Amino acid sequence: MLLNVLKHALRSFLGKKKASTATFEAPPNPQEFIQKAQEEHSRGSLDVALHDYDRALSLLEPSAIRQRAALLVNVGALLRERVRLPEAIERLREAIRLDSSLAPAHYNLGLTLYETGNAEEAEPVLIKAIELDPAFQAAHSTLLCLYGLARSQEPAYVLGRHRHWATHHADPLTAAAAEHSNDRTPGRPLTVGYVSADFREHSIARFISPILANHDRSRFRVICYDNWPVPDATTRQLQSLAHSWRKIDKLDDASAAELIRADAVDILVDLSGHTAGNRLLVFARKPAPVQASWLGYMCTTGMAAMDWRITDAYLDPPGASEHRYTEKLARIASAAAFEPHPDSPTVTEAPAISRGFVRFGSFNNYIKIDDEVIVLWITILATLPTSRLILVALGGDAPDVQASIRARFHNLAGDPSVAARVDIVGRRPLKQFLQMFKDVDIALDPFPYGGGTTSLHTLWMGVPIVTLEGNSELARSTSGMMIGCGLESLVARSEKHYLDIAVHLAKDLHRLDELRKSIRSRLSESTLGNAESVTRSLEEAYHTMWSEYLREKSN
Repeated sequence: MLLNVLKHALRSFLGKKKASTATFEAPPNPQEFIQKAQEEHSRGSLDVALHDYDRALSLLEPSAIRQRAALLVNVGALLRERVRLPEAIERLREAIRLDSSLAPAHYNLGLTLYETGNAEEAEPVLIKAIELDPAFQAAHSTLLCLYGLARSQEPAYVLGRHRHWATHHADPLTAAAAEHSNDRTPGRPLTVGYVSADFREHSIARFISPILANHDRSRFRVICYDNWPVPDATTRQLQSLAHSWRKIDKLDDASAAELIRADAVDILVDLSGHTAGNRLLVFARKPAPVQASWLGYMCTTGMAAMDWRITDAYLDPPGASEHRYTEKLARIASAAAFEPHPDSPTVTEAPAISRGFVRFGSFNNYIKIDDEVIVLWITILATLPTSRLILVALGGDAPDVQASIRARFHNLAGDPSVAARVDIVGRRPLKQFLQMFKDVDIALDPFPYGGGTTSLHTLWMGVPIVTLEGNSELARSTSGMMIGCGLESLVARSEKHYLDIAVHLAKDLHRLDELRKSIRSRLSESTLGNAESVTRSLEEAYHTMWSEYLREKSN
């Protein structure tokens, strides 16, 4: 009996001990939240990832300074993706204060400053990132983008900086590349590969989609190499237009190059240049016999491995442009074909007619707008005292971003009333973006780096653009569109001419409305609107490139 009582007591004690053990919870581990944040980020759940990173930061020991700094870099990069730019800058500066040796902190800060239009402040920060990590290719590329935008940089200097990048990052890989074994049978169908991180709702999609749709499938096999982790509806639409679709966002450069070689690609086309998400170090490994750069970057790549740059005779006039590039120039009928959004809004009458005053607009990337441009726009506003100007800027819905831009106008104008007539909004999804043109009478093109896709959307919505023709591809993009649409009268040859065109057009509402009614059809009837013609011209260029390669190999 006593033995049974003791057994029962022992079982009861052990049961309580197990229950007690089962309800014990270990303290939260910051590493668990870091891992969760990384997983959520990869799925595109940015707000959830931010929450998890903040939770991890709150759990770190005060002594974990380097780990805190590294986490702040991740948070800053995520805030930049969420277009919460002032917060991103604050977190990244905090990371640098904690640990100034972190090259990613300097890179992300420089990139964010660059994207908010603070190029002068961004340059030394990016240079510091490169000093800390000379192999930091993305920082080098962002710095090259900045140099390409800078008004003060001579073409020879910009070319030299690109060559310097290639010498250190790309060309040694090219020298070690193996020979190609592609079939050299004359007249066979060619395999063309397109590489981009922008096969999604992005400006590049509006240019590559009509080309993919019009490629002659009897003469070309098309493979797209997608470097973006999260597909969208545009991605799926583009996938239907290619023979094959390869995801390379999780492949390192060597593995991606091996995949392209295995696909026996004859002509590999880069659509990014040095912009974000580029895979130039895949191209550096020379996975295809012929390689070309097109669309995404209006400058040289600087690489020995990039054989060609695809352009046209207006953007790069023969005999006057070759010195800007390391690539040979392949000129086609038009450097691009444009596909408007299928659900584009209808064109309305010039809003100034019913509103009573003219609203100018520039929906271009705010990075392109330097002080010299602002001074000219201030003069236009001062000449037309009832006019207004609306700008689109990354993060432009935030009051502190708006205040910063207005302060810039105020400082350059010396007149608070002019700055008060400048409206700033943030970027919008494409359909909303197109709706915004209904409130704009005249678009003002920045210079020397004019609009690209934005100018085409502007024209499609019937809004006339005042632009200044320059002497480089960057400075001739919008003027080429305008000339192609028969709108040479809006292409200025000097800043004074630009001012006169803008002011005179703003005073002639009848002409303004007539232009608005005709511009969409002008664009449709131009070479830019003829995707089939541009695609045939591009395909002939591909055959020329391939024939030249075969001739070189036969010698």
